[in-house]
Amino acid sequence: MPGYDLRLQAALDAAESVFAEKSYGLATMRDIAAAANLSVAGLYYYLPSKQRALGMVCGRAFQALSEGLERALSEAAPPDSQLRAFVRHHVGFITVSPAAYRVLLHDMEALEGEDRVAVHEIRRRYFARAADLVIAVQQQRTSSISTRIATAALFGMMNWTPMWYRGENESDASHVALEMSTLFLRGVAAPAEEPAAIA
Repeated sequence: MPGYDLRLQAALDAAESVFAEKSYGLATMRDIAAAANLSVAGLYYYLPSKQRALGMVCGRAFQALSEGLERALSEAAPPDSQLRAFVRHHVGFITVSPAAYRVLLHDMEALEGEDRVAVHEIRRRYFARAADLVIAVQQQRTSSISTRIATAALFGMMNWTPMWYRGENESDASHVALEMSTLFLRGVAAPAEEPAAIA
């Protein structure tokens, strides 16, 4: 990787860390420069504004999620296996890159202009890819549960992981992903039941 690209990634790492620790609203370019061991003027050479830094941090995280998802799915064939691969990849990213994921969850809505449009489009495609996996599982198992609700619930379950997960190695995260995907697959494929009558 060329020297400029290496220094840019280091600046983005610093911005990601500062945003995760302080939040986008409270972070300053001076904070990011200090974390990157750069002068403020030097930082502006790589990141022209705090807003652009946020856009690049979010874009980089979603790009890693999307590319990792496609790699994971290329190794699995049946719908159940593909969904398990997706959950394993997503939970793995959350546990390996907690700062990046914290920025996505808490600061992405601060994006403006072209960065907001671009990042939200990547997120939309990622969610749609997950929904496609849920649909494939439902078709295989004849599920009557709403795909949108099922997909949103799956993301909710995975995205809550940083609030309680304290694992120290990848095998722990893989076990968490296995348990989550098993729980989801058993629930999404359950036969529909009539709601109980209210007396």
